[in-house]
Formats: sequence, C-alpha cells, structure tokens
Amino acid sequence: MTDKQLKGAVSLPGSKSESNRALMVAAYGGFPLEAENLSSAHDTFLMQTLLEKVKNVDRAEIDCEDAGTVSRFLMTYLACRKGIWILTAKARMRQRPMAPLIEALRGLGAEVECLGEEGFLPVRIKGRQLEGGSVVMDASLSSQFASSLLMAAPTWEKGLRLRLKNAVSMPYIDLTLSVMRSFGAAVERVDDECLAIHHGSYCPCRFEVSPDWSAASYWYEMAALSERCDLLLKGASPASQQGDAKVTELFKTFGVASCPEALGVRIGKIASERPRSPVAINLADTPDLFPAVFVTCVALHVPARIQGIQTLSYKESDRIQSLIAELSKLYHLECDINDHEIKLDSSLLMVDIPDKLAFCAHDDHRVV
Repeated sequence: MTDKQLKGAVSLPGSKSESNRALMVAAYGGFPLEAENLSSAHDTFLMQTLLEKVKNVDRAEIDCEDAGTVSRFLMTYLACRKGIWILTAKARMRQRPMAPLIEALRGLGAEVECLGEEGFLPVRIKGRQLEGGSVVMDASLSSQFASSLLMAAPTWEKGLRLRLKNAVSMPYIDLTLSVMRSFGAAVERVDDECLAIHHGSYCPCRFEVSPDWSAASYWYEMAALSERCDLLLKGASPASQQGDAKVTELFKTFGVASCPEALGVRIGKIASERPRSPVAINLADTPDLFPAVFVTCVALHVPARIQGIQTLSYKESDRIQSLIAELSKLYHLECDINDHEIKLDSSLLMVDIPDKLAFCAHDDHRVV
C-alpha cells in the first residue's frame, strides 16, 4: 500500500471446498489423489490425516476438531466403511446440528447412534456397505449434508436418488457434482429439487484445484476500502464453479471492478463515492461472503439489507453476533436482525477507541 493505493499481485490459496471434495472422491475410489494447488487450510490437512488414520483399521475414534466439512463428509464415509467408529469434535462443533444427515443415513440403512443429544455429535457408527436408494433430505441448514451423501453414492449398488427440501447454498452442491464428474461419476439433475447418482466407479485423474474465491472476498473488501486499487488475483477466473465467484458482481455495488486477464482477474476502483441509497444483497447461495460484505457496508457507512443469512448462526461461531460484537468496538451499530435478514443503518458514529484495542476471533477463521 503506497499513497493510499492497493497495488500488487496476490496468489490465492487453493479452494478448500474443491480440495476436500477431491480428497473424499479419491478415498471412495480407493486411489491416491493427484492434485495441483491443493489447499493448505487446516481443514484440508485434517481431512487427509483422518482419512489416512482409518485406512488400515476397523475401529477408531475420529476427532474432527472444529471442522464442519470434515465432520459431515466423514460421517457418511464411515457409515459406508466396515468397522466401529466414534465420530467426535470440539465443543462448538458438537453444538452444530447434524440431524438431517443422520436421519438420511438411517433412512438408507446406516447404523448411527448419537452418544449425547439426538441429532448432534458425538456419534457411534457401525459401518457397512450401503446399497443406496431414495431419500428426502432437509437441506435448509447446510448444503454439506447433501454433498456428503452425493459423493458416496456412486459406490452404492442402487446409487442414490436425493430429493432436497429448502436447499441453501446450491452452488456448493453444484460444485460437488462438478468434482464428481471430473472423476467419472454419472450424475443426473432430475429437476430443481431432485438429483440422481448412478452406480459406477470413480476413475483417477490429475485434478487441478482452482484459487479460492472465498479468500478472494477479503481482497475485494480491501479494494472497496481503498482510494485506488490495481490488484491482480493470479490464476482466478470468474467462470469458476465456486459460488463465491459471485463476489465479482456483488462488489460492483461498492465501486470495485473485475477484469479477467490471461494471468487471472485484475480488480480496481470504478467509483470513489460510496452508495448513498440502501443496497439489497441476498447471500442465500453464498453465505461465506457475509463477513466481507457486512464489514464493507459498515466501514463505508452503506445502508444495507442483507438477506439469506439464516445459516450463519450455525457456522464456526454465530457469525452475525461475532462480527457485531467486534465492530461495536469501533462503531455504534444500528442493526435490525431476524432469522433471514439484517438491516444496517448508515448513520454510524465512531465510539471512543482506546489506545490499545483487542479483537476476538471467536474461534472462527472468517471472523479473523
């Protein structure tokens, strides 16, 4: 940053979402994953470690720590793998609902026993080969429940016909299907709510993980808060299967332009004035963009109505309350919140900020 200009080139990390899905597909296929640009995120390292741990044993306790993706994906994997498994996690993860996935697995013949409160970790799983079949799933809390079943389905003799009710974050389900197709899975979208996965085999391939658009959102936030910006996101493509690539469109509202180039996407400022009229943003398909969008609205004093936030209370922290708690150390926030939206008043007054100010991460990497 020089002369209040954000300038340079950024190598984004590999997509955690793509990496974890590719690891699971390779595990179901029984072959090592050959991947370029695999994510360096702890969740991906943990996924690799736990998959390796269960490879040559038929009973173990699996600690998924605070990783929602790992917990949800491994629950189905262990239900299909002969053995006795205890699936557990840290305190916050044990508060996050798992009932839709547990109920769907039981409907497919899996043996999953909750060791504490019904519908939550920890669970005891008696794994065996499942046949598959048809199941209806409530997908209103997380798309990862659906993805967990979908990735296992090609290994089931009857495949899977999955009907989703009240699905959120559909781009993440589409991403799952895209990764599965890369490894040879036969996938059929019957209608807007129903997916059919046919019995078959995953085939090894060299998989290239694309740059992570969720991580890119914070560079868009910095661009929006800068006076001038000329920043290259190396290797990024707006045509990515990742739903969070929508950030390129969302941040036009805040004066940030995206220009695809041979080497990636270049972002810059197209307006120095903040929006003065209220903006309406729906994040139902891309809830991981909420932190960058919300903080940008607060910092630029943009009045906003942000919808599609109903899953944010079930993340690594209650992401809405965590961000409000930290931003309230800087501003007198005026927010109207209900289950599905938050309204932000633009007339924000700064609080008296002490010389030393500590922020809390709430054990949530996106709050960081």
